[in-house]
Amino acid sequence: MHIPPLVKQLLRRTGVLFAIFLIAIIVPQFVTWPPKFAHRIDVAFTWLAAISLFFQIAIWANVLVTYGSGRYIERHATDAGTAMTVRTVSVVIKIALWAVIAVNIGWMFFGTSLTGLVAGLGVGGIAIAFALQNVLADIFASLSIITDKPFVIGDAIQVDNYSGTVEHIGLKSTRVRAYTGEQIVFSNGDITKARLRNFSRMDMRQGTITTRIAASATPDQLQRVPKILRDVVESRPAVKFVRSTLTSVGDAWYEYTTLYNLETADYQLYADAQQAIVVDALRRFEQEHIETAPRLESAQKIKIAGIE
Repeated sequence: MHIPPLVKQLLRRTGVLFAIFLIAIIVPQFVTWPPKFAHRIDVAFTWLAAISLFFQIAIWANVLVTYGSGRYIERHATDAGTAMTVRTVSVVIKIALWAVIAVNIGWMFFGTSLTGLVAGLGVGGIAIAFALQNVLADIFASLSIITDKPFVIGDAIQVDNYSGTVEHIGLKSTRVRAYTGEQIVFSNGDITKARLRNFSRMDMRQGTITTRIAASATPDQLQRVPKILRDVVESRPAVKFVRSTLTSVGDAWYEYTTLYNLETADYQLYADAQQAIVVDALRRFEQEHIETAPRLESAQKIKIAGIE
């Protein structure tokens, strides 16, 4: 019979403490103590059962946390920084569990005399939390980044006006290598609040070409311009034509806007395609004797990528 690994680990860590708990529960049911000591012995067995159960629960909880963090690292951790963050968080959870166990055991033994200590620890904890609120915010933000995965190591991202490639995701900060060479360090709290663009998850790029035709063009020539632009765009591989329309008229020009999609996220392919489209369009205008406006303005914008 196949036993799941988690069950095996829980059984492996179930031993003396659990046996003591069972003994402390079962023995008083079948043994009659001398009246003079009965109450004290019953209280002692009750404490023994409670303490052994508390410690056994803590051990089981540790096994669950260790198993869960290990499985997460195995399946989702893509770098040493993420693995370290998960391990650190698991240690914090374990410490918190043991602290809860210690407080409960102390309450059993000392009762109300422990109230002042717990209240003092609570006030001290609040003071420490206020002092470390930025650090704690960054740590919890790192958990959000690890679990939600808005980006991973190696992704090209833009945070506000800063762009680069993610190099490291730590407990407090994320490091990005800018395209200009320098390293940018973001606090995790700030990066989760910012508007973030992940270019590595693009599946297409969108381009816009603005073309100005001289005012001397005839109506027939103006009517042929959108068809010429469409033919040029559709002649390029992996490029999908969207539309080409006359959008504005000036004193010396007619302006057309052509929109197209490139069915790949590769920037170099996009740059090559847009250059070929502009050059082929100018060549077709020359063949059709369609004069472009003086100082032709062709503006290509990558709307999805966010890079001008």
